[in-house]
Amino acid sequence: MGRRLIAIILAWLLLASGAAAQIPAPPNPDSPARASDTAHLRGGWYPWDPYQYRDYRRGVPILTGFDVEIERALARIMGVEILLPEIAWENHLAALSAGTADIAAGATATEARSRYAYFSKPYRSETNVLILPRGASGRYPFHTIEQMLDTFRKQKFRLGIVAGFVYADDRVNAFIADEAHRDQIVAVSNDAQNLRNLLAGVIDGFLADRIAAATTAWRRQEGERIEEHPLRFSTDIHFMLSRATQPPQMLARLNDAIDELRHSGELRRIADLYALPVLINQTIDTRWFRILAFIGIVAFALSGVVLAYEGQYTLFGALVLATLPGVGGGVVRDLVLQRDLLGIVRNPEALMTVFGTVLAGMLVIKIVSRVQAGLLTKQLQARAQLGTRLIEAFDAIGLAAFTVVGVVVVLDTKAQPLWLWGPIAAVLTASFGGLMRDLFRHDRVTANLGGELYPEIAAVWGLALALFLEWEGERLEPDEIRLGVIVTISGAFLTRMLAIARGMKGWRYV
Repeated sequence: MGRRLIAIILAWLLLASGAAAQIPAPPNPDSPARASDTAHLRGGWYPWDPYQYRDYRRGVPILTGFDVEIERALARIMGVEILLPEIAWENHLAALSAGTADIAAGATATEARSRYAYFSKPYRSETNVLILPRGASGRYPFHTIEQMLDTFRKQKFRLGIVAGFVYADDRVNAFIADEAHRDQIVAVSNDAQNLRNLLAGVIDGFLADRIAAATTAWRRQEGERIEEHPLRFSTDIHFMLSRATQPPQMLARLNDAIDELRHSGELRRIADLYALPVLINQTIDTRWFRILAFIGIVAFALSGVVLAYEGQYTLFGALVLATLPGVGGGVVRDLVLQRDLLGIVRNPEALMTVFGTVLAGMLVIKIVSRVQAGLLTKQLQARAQLGTRLIEAFDAIGLAAFTVVGVVVVLDTKAQPLWLWGPIAAVLTASFGGLMRDLFRHDRVTANLGGELYPEIAAVWGLALALFLEWEGERLEPDEIRLGVIVTISGAFLTRMLAIARGMKGWRYV
């Protein structure tokens, strides 16, 4: 009986403790709020690269972008959480009006929208352009908004737009809303669809934010098939808060957070991280820059071919000596910056160019070596000096192009500060491969760190480009960025050629 009584008591205690565990404890007013107690703002996003987009890292989709990161920074300052489900922009606006959404980013202020939403202080600006097929701008010689709309009417121009999007000029919006032009307007959900329609001939052109349109084309490697019309028009961009769910006090908190974000410099930092890389990549992902980079890789590889010939290396040895200056510096740079994937893995064209240069060089050397002594040999010897000068010029082109590439990779990897890592990456990309080549040579020649003025050029011009891009962070003008790249390339090339002509050496430590 005693054992049964003890068993019954233990069972009763277990049941009582289980029931007590299911009764919620009274809240402690002194305890910190849990994550679930944090105020929520129902937002949303739609594909609008580089402002709102999914970035796939190791196959995992991560929502990011200029607007998204600003929203998150503002939420942190305000002590709220912003929920960001994917939703079409037109549906997002309807949700704000109905009170089923609280906040939206990237909005243009209009009287119609102000009936159901508050507008924050502007946090960035937007420039709209007309995107046309390459070479088509000459057919539309208008210079004003009125002339553009008049051309649309007379030529029955098929215009692509994003549904629900308000453009930077009221006259353009009135034209789109006019029922008389309904047959000319093709509304889609995003700029990517507009681009596909343009290239397929469904529309004659489409209006878009300048940065977003260029980014869309660049991501799809279609940038060389389109162009911007010279006419541009701009407006300020705001956050919207639903009047149905948010009080004016929340608008005041949002405006204070925007001011704090701007004064702390974080707004500019976000612009540097999410908008600048896209804009500068659009500049270097062009035919003219790829030609310069190709020339540079060939010149770097030829320096290894010449050394392999003089040292009677094997074919494998020649490949090593040519590969190190051609792509070795970029590999070291990517490892230092923890770039994923390495540049030569994601774009193996550079490595294939090096291999092709080595094989072509071997073929030329064998042909020349079979030429009998005589007039032809003397002519080749007379032109050898000219060949050397050409290689030096090509090498200077490579130095200039790789200086820019180094700074661009820093932007891609989001290494900070740019003014520090920019010139370091420029030096690694442009000159560190040659240093490694010298270290690998069988005759154990010490790498020449006290010779010609070379890495110093990459460092100086890399620093100049990095400082320019930091200044450009709040402007985000593609034309200015393109000009900055051209000036950097020209400056580095001319500096190197001047150093060769005058026999200038690197700066002495003592």
